[in-house]
Amino acid sequence: MEREWPGQSERDKAIEEYLRERLGRSPRRPCAELPATLLLGPRGSGKTTLLRHLAEWADRVPVSRLDLAALGQQGGKPLDALAQIVFDLNTPKKAVPQLTFPSFGLLVTAAVTRVSARDRDTAVTEMRAALAGPDSGRSTTLNRLAESVATAAGAPELVTAALPLLPEWQLGWARFRTRRRLARIRRGAPHLAPDAFLLRLNQLYGEAEGAERARAEAVLVDAFLDDLRRAYTSRSGNRRRTTRCLLLLDNADSPLGNALLEILLAGREKADEPDPLLILATAGSYPRLLRGSGFRAAVRSGRQLGGWSAQQDAFTPEELGRGLHAGELCDLNGSEVERQVGELVRAVGLGVPKPHRVENVVRWLGRTVHEVTRGHPAATAAVLDALADHEDSTPWEDRLRRVFSPSYGLVDQLLERLLPHDLSGRLRERLPLAAAPADLAQARTASGLWGGAPEAVLREFDEFRADPLRTLRTAVTPRDGAGRTDPPHPVLRLLLLRRLAALPAPPGGGTGPPDDESGPPGDDDGHPTEGPWGTGAWGAAHAALRRAAERAGAEGTVAYHRLAVGDLPAAARHLNALYGRTTAEEWCAELCRLRRAPVRPPEGGAEEPWQRYEALVDHLNVGAVDGQLRTITRLLAASWLSTEPLEDPVADQVGDPFRDPLGDPGAELHGEIAARFRTLAAHAHSVGWTPVLLDMAARYDGRPWGD
Repeated sequence: MEREWPGQSERDKAIEEYLRERLGRSPRRPCAELPATLLLGPRGSGKTTLLRHLAEWADRVPVSRLDLAALGQQGGKPLDALAQIVFDLNTPKKAVPQLTFPSFGLLVTAAVTRVSARDRDTAVTEMRAALAGPDSGRSTTLNRLAESVATAAGAPELVTAALPLLPEWQLGWARFRTRRRLARIRRGAPHLAPDAFLLRLNQLYGEAEGAERARAEAVLVDAFLDDLRRAYTSRSGNRRRTTRCLLLLDNADSPLGNALLEILLAGREKADEPDPLLILATAGSYPRLLRGSGFRAAVRSGRQLGGWSAQQDAFTPEELGRGLHAGELCDLNGSEVERQVGELVRAVGLGVPKPHRVENVVRWLGRTVHEVTRGHPAATAAVLDALADHEDSTPWEDRLRRVFSPSYGLVDQLLERLLPHDLSGRLRERLPLAAAPADLAQARTASGLWGGAPEAVLREFDEFRADPLRTLRTAVTPRDGAGRTDPPHPVLRLLLLRRLAALPAPPGGGTGPPDDESGPPGDDDGHPTEGPWGTGAWGAAHAALRRAAERAGAEGTVAYHRLAVGDLPAAARHLNALYGRTTAEEWCAELCRLRRAPVRPPEGGAEEPWQRYEALVDHLNVGAVDGQLRTITRLLAASWLSTEPLEDPVADQVGDPFRDPLGDPGAELHGEIAARFRTLAAHAHSVGWTPVLLDMAARYDGRPWGD
């Protein structure tokens, strides 16, 4: 079972504080209406867990939490959701005056006790007129409905289930005789849960015509909001009610969620007076309300909705109009992942073998897990669960490698959890190929990846990559002077790459048809790359991308995909050709881009970092090699295989957030990297290069996890 961490992250605490600041109210000040807040987050971002925690946190105030997707799957309509909200807010609370809903309660009770649709529609029409007119008209209508309910026959259990929604002796909603009759029914009948009432309401309006149901929904929203306003603006209510009502709506992007959110906001928009609702909704895709042209342009630009402080301890959603604010959930930060790892290490025991360079296993493992998952909540929880599921004698490094092997099952489990459920099977088959480049836009323009794919699959991929909530992309990293990039979330890319590494090559050795020139990757002379790096679908995908980059004249991208299939000599020659022709900072940025090329996991089990490194650079022992090229080749090989340094400002500017620390989680190659930077610095042709190269060397001197 996945670990849950509700309410403990800085993100969750910030949202809790955001609600706390708005939940209280003062009788001395008018109760201004607050816009609804929509939290957007991809699959596995912790939306449901957060709302469940907030419902428990706010249990002492009137609160309702609904899973609108689940309710919709059960056949629920907006009327059912509204009724459930009302019953929840009506629940008695200690030290909080009970909320009652005479307008709403009488209308829905009259509806379920009237047999004909005409009678139900008449009641709805009367209530709509009463709510729009003076208080005297409202009192007359309420009294008439109350008498109807008090004399209802044939369904007394339905009446008694809804009676708690009505005030007992409060004046102004029914005549004394009617109130006394209803009170007698309430005292004499057993207390019934509202389930039967809600079921009957669903049956009646589930079969109703769309127009009748829409009229009822609109009037019931008005009645609900009117009841709330009156409860808070009466003399005693204004004095005694010190908190607002909290409404937590999960899956507001579901069909039912879309409908409920729209009628709620429409009801609030047309009302003359503010209501005391505090609405927080979550969505894993964009509800209909957000699909205007301006919003879609913001999404395509890669701009993140809402704002977070650097420490993620303050949340500021963005105003979108129509009484709606929105913000995106952020991932866990490194210190939060480290805290979860600390809990894991204490639970598993400190006797698990650790890498020889590691002193503080919590810091090391926390940093490594965060590098892999980038703090995605569900991915982090699943990885930690998998790490715990081993024999006590299994070293941490072995656990890390095993859980991401194809045979373990974590990769498939997480892909099933994180990818949208509505993706077609044909696109799911192609997504591992699309993960080969750093940018999904590159995947789209490489025709060799899509040979034979129907146009419908290409359109579906375009929709997928343009939607940050589907690619799990919570922010877009700018590339130096080259606009925005379009990367998937690093953990999603890592998982897709692991699946790609396990796939065989398509028939003919390529990813597309014969006329697409797809084939096994080769060196500059057209010879296939030797060894396991360039075989299977992995080699075919990077070959197709390399050829697309060659046609576009993108030398850096060509080198990137050559390195991904183990063609270290070609990638090193590209880097060597740039040495001295650019600034030192630009050269280091190009090195960073190349070192983030995907590293294919070794076949047949773990391989020690030094062993793999020496095998990669073994060609340097054959024949004469220029000293500068030799140093750059060794630097690139070690940087590519090893984990990233602790701090590298250049890395944040290359447009590629991907990291894979699993090839050298213990940073055994960092000393080699630092030595090669110092060798280059000692022989630099320009005085401006020396301090930059020495600074890079210093970044690899310490342990990246900060021991």
